[in-house]
Order: sequence, then C-alpha cells, then structure tokens
Amino acid sequence: MRNTNTAPGVEIQTKRPRAIASISYEHIAGGLASEMAGCIHAKEPQQFCPPYNLVILSNDGAVVFDCELDKNWNACDGGAERKVRRSHFPATALLTDSANVTRTFLIERAPRRNICE
Repeated sequence: MRNTNTAPGVEIQTKRPRAIASISYEHIAGGLASEMAGCIHAKEPQQFCPPYNLVILSNDGAVVFDCELDKNWNACDGGAERKVRRSHFPATALLTDSANVTRTFLIERAPRRNICE
C-alpha cells in the first residue's frame, strides 16, 4: 500500500527547530561598546580614544565580563568567555578610555535572541 498523505518526491521534515548556540559577552562586546561610544560622542566634546576597557557587572555586582577593545571595537584581551544570561540583567557596563575616564551605562535587558535561561 502507498501512503497518500504526502506528494511523491516530498520529504518529511522534522518540526523541531534547530538549536541556536547561545551568545557570549565576547561576541557582543564590540557592538555594545561602539553603541556606548556613540552616546558619548553625541554628548561630550572631549576625545574618547582607544584602547578601551569594558567591564560588565551583573545585577548582584559580580563581574561577568571584562575585556580590552581596540580602535575597531574588537575584543583583544578578554577573560573567561561567559554566556549572556537573563539573570545578569539589569547590568552595569563600565567603559574606560585611554585617559582613564570611566563612563557608566545601565543595560536594562539582555538581547532577545540566543540567551541562556
């Protein structure tokens, strides 16, 4: 007997979605710091020069990420790679430039995709 529920030549695909790898702070550090620098340039006339140091503190004050960024916003020297978790937010980001001037930013929520629970 032949199954008449499917057209000939059509494969049955699984309905389960592919697992998406969760993101780490190292992967989002450059974009995050670049966005923060854009806010700084819009408000402050003084220079903001590389190298930059980015520190992210979780809502309980623990350091969840620390790295140095070059002029192209690439992470040069990062600590242990940690995954972004919802439990870290709201988080505080500290961005320090070559003049040792530190700016503080509040990150209210994590990116919507690829987050560990």
